[in-house]
Amino acid sequence: MHPVKQKYYRENMFQRGKSNMAFSNRPMRRSALIGPWGVGAIVPFPNDESLMIAGLDMWRYNDAQPFVIKDERLTKRLGVSELRWPPDFREKNADSENCNLKIPAVRFPTWYYCPFCGSMKKTTYYEPQPECDNYPWKDGRVCSANGKFKRKMIPERFVVVCPEGHISDFPIAKWLHSDGQHIYDPNTCKIRRSTGGASANLTGVFYQCTCGAKKSMAGATRKGALKKIGFQCKSSKPWLGIYGGENCNCDPEDVKVVLRGATNVWFADTRSSIHIPTDDEATSRKIIAILDEHFDALNASRVNGQFNKDIVQFLANSKGVDFATLYQAILKRANNLEGLLEVTEDISEDAYRLEEYKVLIKNSGSDKQDFHSVNYSIKNYNPVIRKYFKSISLVPKLRETRAFVGFSRLEPNERTISERKKDLRLSDEEDWLPAIEVYGEGIFFEFNEEVLKDWAQKINVKERISSLNAAFHNAKFGQNVEGDLRPEFVLIHTFAHLLINQLSFDCGYGSSSIRERIYCEKTGNNFNMHGLLIYTASGDSEGSLGGLVRQGEHGRVEDTIVNAIKNALWCTSDPICIQSAGQGPESLNLAACHNCALLPETCCEHGNRLLDRGVVVGTLADNSIGFFSELRDI
Repeated sequence: MHPVKQKYYRENMFQRGKSNMAFSNRPMRRSALIGPWGVGAIVPFPNDESLMIAGLDMWRYNDAQPFVIKDERLTKRLGVSELRWPPDFREKNADSENCNLKIPAVRFPTWYYCPFCGSMKKTTYYEPQPECDNYPWKDGRVCSANGKFKRKMIPERFVVVCPEGHISDFPIAKWLHSDGQHIYDPNTCKIRRSTGGASANLTGVFYQCTCGAKKSMAGATRKGALKKIGFQCKSSKPWLGIYGGENCNCDPEDVKVVLRGATNVWFADTRSSIHIPTDDEATSRKIIAILDEHFDALNASRVNGQFNKDIVQFLANSKGVDFATLYQAILKRANNLEGLLEVTEDISEDAYRLEEYKVLIKNSGSDKQDFHSVNYSIKNYNPVIRKYFKSISLVPKLRETRAFVGFSRLEPNERTISERKKDLRLSDEEDWLPAIEVYGEGIFFEFNEEVLKDWAQKINVKERISSLNAAFHNAKFGQNVEGDLRPEFVLIHTFAHLLINQLSFDCGYGSSSIRERIYCEKTGNNFNMHGLLIYTASGDSEGSLGGLVRQGEHGRVEDTIVNAIKNALWCTSDPICIQSAGQGPESLNLAACHNCALLPETCCEHGNRLLDRGVVVGTLADNSIGFFSELRDI
C-alpha cells in the first residue's frame, strides 16, 4: 500500500474509530481471537453492530513483554520472532503500563439500512453506526422528521467474497441499475430496501431507487450472477483499510454473494504445539522456574559452547539455590534441546509432530513440569483391545500453544505459512503472531503397526478408500498434496471422532471441549507414526478436572472403546449414510454424518473431512473392511 494511504489507515483507526471495541459494551474473550474470530472476521455485536477485526498493524501493546508466550519450537515453525497473547483491557490501577488496551476493528459492511423505513446509506470503515436521515418517501413507511430520536441503521445482510480472501460490500447500486434503463448518480439517487411479499426467500428482498429502478435479490447468489452485471473483485481488504482498486486474479464466476454471518465467510488457520519437556524428572519446580525465566539469556552468553559459570553462580546466589544443582539442570536442558529435530518454517506438519510423538509413546516429564505422560504396555489392559494397540499413555498434564497464522474464505485451502501471514498486516515492521496458551490432560493411543499395516493392504479396504482418494485430490482441501490417501489415516481420524463422542458421555466433558491430535501422515509414511491423542485443553479450570485421564485407566478405557465401536454400527441415517459414495464438504466423507461421526468444529483438525465409519466397523455388505470388526459381537 502507498505510504500516504497507510498513514491514513492508521490515523483513522485511532482517531475516528478508536471506540470501535470499547470493553464496556463489546466484550470478547481473548481466546476467541484465535478462533472462531480473528483478523479479517466479521464479528456480530449486540444492537445490530457488525465489526471486522483489524490487521495486526493496529494491535497496540504499551509493553509487549508481559504478553509474550515462550514456545521456541512453534516460534521457529511459524518464522516469527515471538508469539503474543491478544491484548486485554486493564484498569489503570491494576496495570498502569498496559492499561486501556483494546482490539481495533473497522465497520463492515458499509451499506446500512433503516429497519423501519428502509432508507439506505453507505458509510466508511471508520464512521460510527449511522442513523436514519428520515427521508420523505412518497409511499410506504416513513420515519418522522419531528421525532425526538433517530433510528440506528443496521448493516446489510449480504457481502461479496472471492476465493483469494478478499471481501467487499454487495454492489447494491450496480445490481439495482443493471437493467440499462436507469443510471445511478450517488448525488441524486436515494436507495431504499424493503422485504415482504408472499416469498420468504431472496425474491422477497427488494431494492428501489428514487430514479425509478427496482429489483429483487432473486438470482444474486447463483454462480456468475455478478459477472453478468460487470462486477469484478477489486482486491478489497477492509481489515487492512484497503477499499480496493486493483483487479483480482480470481475468475469472476467464482465470486460469490453470501450472508455476512455465513460460516464460509471466514475460516481460521491455526497451528498448535504440545510442549515437550526438556528438564530432568528430578528437577525441582524452583529450578524449572529459574530456567524458564533465564535460560535464553544464559544460552546466548555461552562462549565456545560453554556456559559462563560466574553468571550461573550469581544467579544461584540471588535465587537461593545450590550452584551445582542449577548448573547441572542448565546442562541437561541444553543437551535435551540439542537432541530435538531442527525446526524451520519449511518443515512439514508431520515432521514437526514427530518429536511430540516420541515423548508420548514413553514415560516423559513429571508433575513438576508442563508435560507429564505415563506409558502403559497394552498387556496391562483387557485382551479384548490388545490386538489393536501397542500401548496407551495417560497424560495427566500438558500445555498447548495455539497460534493464529491466517485465514481463508469460501473454502479452507492449503497455503504456506508465509503466504498466510502476508494477509494479516500491511508492513513487515513487526514480526509476531497472536497466540494463546492452554493447559489440559489427555489419553494417547499407539496403534499396533503390524496389524494396521496388514489391514491397510486388504483389497477391499483399498477399494473402499479409492473413491475418497479421488474426491480428496479433486478438492481444494487436497489440491497441493502429493500421493494417495492412506487408509490408516482415515481409520485413526474416524476412530478419534467416535471415541470423542463416547468420552463425552462417559467422563462428563462436553464434546466441544475435547480435541483430537492425529499422529499419522495422510499420504506418505516417512515418519512411521500411528498414534492418536485425545485431550482437553482450556484456559480455565475445565482443563484440569482429571476425568479424561481417569477414563483411560485399565478397566475403563476398554468399555469406552467397545461402546464407541458398537454405537458406530448403526446410524439413524442408515442405510443412506453407510452406503454413501460421498457426502459432506466437497464429498470428502463416506459413511459419516451429523448423526454418527461429525463433531463440533473446535474438535476436529481437518474440518470434519476424511471420515468413514466403514473402515472402522465395516459395511452392510462386507464387515471385514472394518479394522475393529471383531468387536462388533462382543
